Amino acid sequence: MNYWVLALYYKWATPEMVKKAIYYDDCSAADLQQGVEKKLVTPQQYIEITGKAL
Repeated sequence: MNYWVLALYYKWATPEMVKKAIYYDDCSAADLQQGVEKKLVTPQQYIEITGKAL
């Protein structure tokens, strides 16, 4: 599991921080989708971060 997905789940990171991580290729939309599937990221957070629906 990607660090940023876990950080978002444990509230160590904000959605804005994860957006920056995606910009720097430290995290991807696919990583976030895995987080949604494992119930670590909410669908709303996914949409807020990626700007795309699931």
